[in-house]
Amino acid sequence: MHGNSIVLQALSSLESLPKDGDTEHRIDHNVARLEAKIDLTLTLVGELLRRQTPLPPATAMALTSQGIAWEHPQTLAPHSQGVVSLYVSPRLPWPLKLPVEIIGTQDGKTRAKLIHLSEEAQEWLDRTLFRHHRRAVHARAR
Repeated sequence: MHGNSIVLQALSSLESLPKDGDTEHRIDHNVARLEAKIDLTLTLVGELLRRQTPLPPATAMALTSQGIAWEHPQTLAPHSQGVVSLYVSPRLPWPLKLPVEIIGTQDGKTRAKLIHLSEEAQEWLDRTLFRHHRRAVHARAR
């Protein structure tokens, strides 16, 4: 599922904000303009896709490097395998497609472990989770 790496890289690009005054992140004016045009194009394409195929309703879930848990009213058979489609951002209308093996369902929550992720997809997932965790810690500290 090579697409997972692309989705996570795109999410990283959308969420990365260069720090003002940070010399390592200063971008020449022409490159910044080009990036702004690409961002606008991606936003417009995303909006067109959303209009054609609306995103599913949001569901409470928890994602870790090794597994996922989400609210699910039906009991799924333990050890059954499938694919969870996870839309990680409203700005990014392409889902992560995570192959999973069901651990079990209890009290309306299904737990599954991630299986068969490529090394590259696993690395991008780890980076994404770390970035979100770091931002959550920073937000709580304020």
